[in-house]
Amino acid sequence: MLRIALLTVAAVAMSTGAQAGKCSNSSASGLGVTKDIAMFMSNKAVKDMIAKNGEKGVGKVTTTCDNTLISTTCISKQKSCK
Repeated sequence: MLRIALLTVAAVAMSTGAQAGKCSNSSASGLGVTKDIAMFMSNKAVKDMIAKNGEKGVGKVTTTCDNTLISTTCISKQKSCK
């Protein structure tokens, strides 16, 4: 019985690993004078990169921004799958 349980766990782990191989985490940055411009640029860049790779975005795009005196830099991330 224990042997069957271990084989089942191993099969599930291999199945999950194969599925994970078809997906990746994509990220892109954007630079702008204002936060709105930087967010737009980083969101557009990550979506364009995902499309160029022949993938589709999965879930929400998350964006973090860093303000300096001169400009704002944002990084957008999204999971993408083939």
